[in-house]
Amino acid sequence: MLLRCRIVGKPSLTGLGKGCPSTNNLGAAIMPPALLRRSVGMQKYVHCALLSILLSPLAWAGSLVIRCVTVIDATGKPAQPGMTVVIERDQIVAISPCTKVRAPAGSQIVDGRGKFLIPGLWDMHVHGFKDKTWMYPLHLANGVVGVREMWGPEDASAWRMQHAKYDKPSPNVYLASPIIDGPNPTWPGSVAVADAAQARAAVDRYQANGADFIKVYDGVPRDAYFAIVDEAHKLGISFVGHVPDAIRVEEASDAGQKSIEHLTGVAVGASSEEETLFALKWAQTGDFLRRDLRAEATYDESRAAALFARFIKNGTWQCPTLVVNRSYEHFDDGIFMHKEWLRYIPSDTRDLWKKMGDDTGKQRNAQYWSDAHRQFPEELNLVGRMYRAGVAILAGTDTYNPYVFPGFSLHEELSLLVEAGLPPMAALQAATVGPARFMGQAERRGTVEVGKVADLVLLDRDPLADIHNTTSIRAVILGGKWMPRASLDAMLAEAEATAAKPPSNSPGSTTN
Repeated sequence: MLLRCRIVGKPSLTGLGKGCPSTNNLGAAIMPPALLRRSVGMQKYVHCALLSILLSPLAWAGSLVIRCVTVIDATGKPAQPGMTVVIERDQIVAISPCTKVRAPAGSQIVDGRGKFLIPGLWDMHVHGFKDKTWMYPLHLANGVVGVREMWGPEDASAWRMQHAKYDKPSPNVYLASPIIDGPNPTWPGSVAVADAAQARAAVDRYQANGADFIKVYDGVPRDAYFAIVDEAHKLGISFVGHVPDAIRVEEASDAGQKSIEHLTGVAVGASSEEETLFALKWAQTGDFLRRDLRAEATYDESRAAALFARFIKNGTWQCPTLVVNRSYEHFDDGIFMHKEWLRYIPSDTRDLWKKMGDDTGKQRNAQYWSDAHRQFPEELNLVGRMYRAGVAILAGTDTYNPYVFPGFSLHEELSLLVEAGLPPMAALQAATVGPARFMGQAERRGTVEVGKVADLVLLDRDPLADIHNTTSIRAVILGGKWMPRASLDAMLAEAEATAAKPPSNSPGSTTN
C-alpha cells in the first residue's frame, strides 16, 4: 500500500520526510526504513496475493506491463531473459516468465522482446542542483534517475520544499551541506572553518538545516576535521568528501568518512614513501601531480593490501570520478571535449569551461602535460586494484566541471570503470545497487526486484556484453512513470533550446 503525505522534518532523499512515506514531485512514495521493516511480512503476503490473481482480467488495471524482456536486476545474478515485469503506481509488483502472464485489461503494454531492463542509474558526484531547466532533462534523458549533489544549499529543508513545487520530471536528489573547507577556502562560497569550535558549529547548522551528509574539503585543519567527525557521529549524520591535506587517508577511513572522492590520498597511503609524500601538501603547493606520480611509482603491495582491508572493514566507499580526472589531465589536447554535446550546455557555462581550460594551459608547461597523460592510466590501475581487493566503488562524474556533461558523462564513467578492470555487472552496480546501499535505501531502490521503486531503464542492447550499451536507451521509467524515447528526445531538445538562450545570470559553482 502506498501513502502520500506532506513533507515534514529532515528527508533522506529529496521528497522523503520523517515519520511517514512521502513523495517527490512525481509522486514516487518511499517508505521510511523503520516502517518498511515492520511491513516486510505484510509486503511479502501482499506480493504473493497479487501474484495469485495475476491472470484475472481486472488485476492491475491501469498498470504498466513490460512483456518478455531480459531483466538485468543488478543483484549479481545472470540476466533473466523472457520475463514480464508489472508495475503498479511507483512500485514493481511482479516479475515472472512471460509465458505465465496474461496482461490485464487496461494495462499499458510494452513489448520488451530483444530489450534489456536495468535499474535506473545514479550519479554519485554532481554539482549544479540550481540549474534545473537544462541539467535535469540531460540527466533523465540519459537514464540518470538520481544524483548525489556534492555542494548543497544553505538550507536543504527549504530547498526541498521549494523543489516540491517543480512541475517537471526531476531526478531524486541526495543533498550535501555546503562545502566545508579551511580558513582559506579553495572555492568562493565555501564555509571556512579555522578551528574545532567553528567546525562543530558548521555540522550543527547543516544537520539542523536538513543536509543528508556533510562535505569536507582539502584545507580543513586537523583539529577541525576531528571535531567534524565527533559532531557528525553525535548527530548521526555521515560525512564525505576529499581527504584534507592534514589527514592521512587511513585516518579518514578509521574516523568513519563514508566516501572518499577522486581517490584523494589513496595513492599516497599505498606508497612505501607515504611519510615523505604526505608532507607535500598539494593544496598549498599545487604539486599534486608530481606527488601522486611518485606515489604510484612507489606503490607497495603490502601497504596497499592493508589500506584496502581498512577501507573494507570501515565501510569506506571510493568515488573515483575518473571522467573528470581524465578531463583535467587532457586540457592541453581537448580530445575529450565532446563537441557534439556542447549544444546542450548554456553559453555562460561553455565560456567558463573554456576559460578554465585556457587558464590551466597558460600555467602549465609541456612536462606537466606529459606527466598528466601518464597519470590517468595509473588512476585506472588503482581503481582496478581496489575493486579486486573488495573495496566498494561508487560511480560519479563531478558534473559541472569542464567537459563533464550531465547524464552523458555517467556512461563514460561506467566505461572507464570497466577499463579499470571492473566487469560490466560491477560497473552497473556502482551506479545502481551501490548507491542504494550507500544511502541506506537498499530495501527500496537499486535493483529490479518485486517491492522496489520502479526507477528503471529499458535498453536496446545488452550492457553485460558491452558496457557502452548503457547508452542504447529506449525508455526511462521514473517512479513508475513511463518516458519513451520520444519523451527523452523532447527533453534533450528542451535542454538544447535552453542552452541557446542568452544567459540570464552567472553559472553555478564548478568544483571538485
